[in-house]
Amino acid sequence: MVGVAVACSNHPRQVQSTALIKKAYWGLPQTGAAADVTSMVTCPGGYPCDVFANGPIYNDNRQDLNKKLAVIWTCQPQNFVLAEVVPPTFKVRMACVGGTPVVPRRIDILEASWGGPGSSVDVTQQVRDICGAGSTRCQVPAMAYIFGNQERLTKTLRIRYTCNGVTTPARQATENSIADLRCEVPADHGQYHGEPVGR
Repeated sequence: MVGVAVACSNHPRQVQSTALIKKAYWGLPQTGAAADVTSMVTCPGGYPCDVFANGPIYNDNRQDLNKKLAVIWTCQPQNFVLAEVVPPTFKVRMACVGGTPVVPRRIDILEASWGGPGSSVDVTQQVRDICGAGSTRCQVPAMAYIFGNQERLTKTLRIRYTCNGVTTPARQATENSIADLRCEVPADHGQYHGEPVGR
C-alpha cells in the first residue's frame, strides 16, 4: 500500500502588487504649493523604495524639526492609495504587502472639510484627487501644506464617503496624521486569514 501526502493550504494566494508614487510633500504648514517635491523622488532600484525626510534631498538646507515629509503612493491591482507622514531624519517605506480584498468595495468621497475651531474650508475635490477613481482603500494625509493653513491652531480633516454607494461613518484625522478610509466589514475577515494591509 502506498501512502500519498497532500499539503493543502487555506491561505489566500498572495497577489503580486505594484507600487507607484503619486505625490510627495516636504516642508512646514505654511510652505503651500512649494511643498510638492514629487519630481524629486526617484526609486532607481524599483519598489519597495525608501524615501528619506532629509531637507538637502529637496534643495532645503534650513533645518527645522517641525518640517514633515508626506508621501502618497498607489498599489495595484488592489486599488489602494497609501500614505505616510514622517518627521526629519525618518523615512517612508513605499511598499505594497497583502492580497486583494475578498470583497473589493469602491470608495467615493461625498464631502471633506479642513480647519480648526474657528473656521473650515471645503476640500472635497482635493481629497477626491488624492483617492482617485475606484480606490478600495485610501489614506489621506492631514497636512496644512496640502489643504491650507488658514488657522494657527491644530486643524482637522473630516471626510464623508461611501463604500459601493453605501454611506459609512465619517473619518477624521488631526493635522500631521492620516485619515484611513476603508470599506472592509467584519464578515470579510472571517473569509480568509489576515487583513489586507497596505504596508
